[in-house]
Amino acid sequence: LRLVLSRSLPPVLVDGIQIQQVILNLVRNSIDALEGTDVEPREVVVRTVLRRADEIEVSVCDNGSGLCESANYELFDPFFTTKKGGVGVGLSISRSIVAAHGGRIWFSRNVDRGTTFFFTIPTLPEVSHDAA
Repeated sequence: LRLVLSRSLPPVLVDGIQIQQVILNLVRNSIDALEGTDVEPREVVVRTVLRRADEIEVSVCDNGSGLCESANYELFDPFFTTKKGGVGVGLSISRSIVAAHGGRIWFSRNVDRGTTFFFTIPTLPEVSHDAA
């Protein structure tokens, strides 16, 4: 697991436990995607960036087996799973948490191999300290 965290992000207002749950779910999914692959080195990268002045983007990228072509945005539907023995609630819960925070969640298939999941969280508006 490699962290690439921006040091100068503006403040956000979030439920830390819920956002931690989203990140943990995405990291676990990435680790699952690495099982049974012979790629070396196996990588999961969590990255934070300021995407726009009002939005922080978090991404979780792996070089695992990737998603099959038939898997699209139904991945975020309750009880949809591509994993053997999976329940299919992790991404659905993650989508609900991110949406409740005013953000978005989506994924992209990597060019070489693997998948990257992204989500955004709005930043707090700047408060002016100028006297009126």
